[in-house]
Parts: sequence; C-alpha cells; structure tokens
Amino acid sequence: MNEPGSRYDELVQTLNLFATQAAVEPLAFGSAIDKLDHSAYTFTATLAVLPFLQPIPLGFFALIGSATFIALGLQLLKNEPKLVLPLKIRNVTLGLRTRQTLVNTCLKIIGFLRKFSKPRLSFLIEGKLGRQIGGFIYIAVGILLAVPLGGVVPFKNLFPSLAILFHGTAEVEQDGLMVAMALLCVVLTVIFYGLLIYLVWKFGTVAINHAINHFFWK
Repeated sequence: MNEPGSRYDELVQTLNLFATQAAVEPLAFGSAIDKLDHSAYTFTATLAVLPFLQPIPLGFFALIGSATFIALGLQLLKNEPKLVLPLKIRNVTLGLRTRQTLVNTCLKIIGFLRKFSKPRLSFLIEGKLGRQIGGFIYIAVGILLAVPLGGVVPFKNLFPSLAILFHGTAEVEQDGLMVAMALLCVVLTVIFYGLLIYLVWKFGTVAINHAINHFFWK
C-alpha cells in the first residue's frame, strides 16, 4: 500500500498531466480517464465536484454530475479495477485552459484540506468497509444532487460537494476522520433539503424564492 505522501504525489502528477496540452484538443474526459488506475475514482470525483462549489444551482447540468457520482459509487461497491463511465460523460470535452483552471482549483482545495488531515481511523478508508463507505457516499451525493428543489437556492450543493472533497482527502491521506466528515456532510444535506421542502410546503414556493432573493442576492 502506498504511503499517504506518495498518494498525494501521485494525484498531483495525474492532475498536472491532465492539465498539459494533449495531442488532440479539446481532450475528451474518457480519454484522460483511460490512462489512470484506481486513482481514477478520486481524480474523477474531485474534478466532477468543482462546478458544484459555486452558489448558483446548475439545473440540467447537475444531472450529469449526479450520473457521474452514482456510476463511481456503484463501481466502487463492486471493487471494479477499471473505472467505466457513461458514454455521454466520457465524450465531454474540456479545453486546455478549462482543464488548467480546474486542476489549479483542485490542487488548492486539496492542499488546504491536507493541513487538517493525517493518517488515523484507517479502518474507515481501507479494505472492503472503506470501499462500501466510499461507494455509499458517492451514490448518496449523486442522488442528492439530482433532487429538484425549484427556484434559485444558493449553495444548494455545498454540503454534497464538501462530502466528495473530504472523501478525496481521506483517500489521499488515509484519514478516517475525513470520511466521518464526509458522512456528516451527507446527513447535513438531507437535513437541509428536508427543511427546504418543509418550508416550501408550509409557505409556498413564491414566498421562499422571495426570501432567498432578498437575503442572498440583494
């Protein structure tokens, strides 16, 4: 098993390779994934979650991210050695500048989270149990991202995004506490969505959207 430091170095090398100019531009996402091993899970999840970190809901495009995380989770549960993604996701092309921006953002976020992580509670990240927990987190995030809440709800995807980033850091650092944080984010997402659904049922969509526009966008 690779040491945490070597896992981080491997991820950095993979990300930097993804950000370099390819023979064919723009680069299809599937072509990049085919060159990776088991790190494809962490790499794909980390890149796929970045668009969800901004406050504006992504609407239809959230379904693409949702399908990506569900596919990752199912294959992680089955311990598939090679990641397989739906054809529509594999065919998504990213230009050089877009890839470089995504990679730089990704490295900054993971580098920041590493300051608070270290190898501990390894049973939550290693072996069959670790794969099952990781698979559950990916599938849960995929389902939650697809929930249509209606209106413009700022930071709707914040907690699911953090769950993915915490789990990615857990993989890199072998930090079971980060896995626990990822699970907490899933629980907080369910609570947040449940609260929004209750408020819509209680006060109506128009009133909720008006309140959101007043407090967040003005």
